[in-house]
Amino acid sequence: MAKPPVSYGSQVKLVPVPSDQPSAPVNASPEAPPAAGARRRPMESKSDPTILYLHPDGKYELKRYALATGPKVKVHDLLLEAVEEWAERRGISAPFRVPSQKRHRTP
Repeated sequence: MAKPPVSYGSQVKLVPVPSDQPSAPVNASPEAPPAAGARRRPMESKSDPTILYLHPDGKYELKRYALATGPKVKVHDLLLEAVEEWAERRGISAPFRVPSQKRHRTP
């Protein structure tokens, strides 16, 4: 197995990112349009994706609970509720949900 080089020299170009803007990949141009079929929904561009690794049995039980609760209950919403309750108990008042851009129909 080859060892990585000690110095990358001019192969790597680091671009400073202003603190008020989210970081972007080095090769991505801010003016470049998204690739065909790779559009991001407004909520995704305003949120910070987070990975959560759950035990398969726990995730299965969350899915069962969501289904038993109602047809429109999502595991994602249950997890967000849990995070919001945890934060509230610890005095964290920051928002965790990104407001939806969709207009909800009134019955």
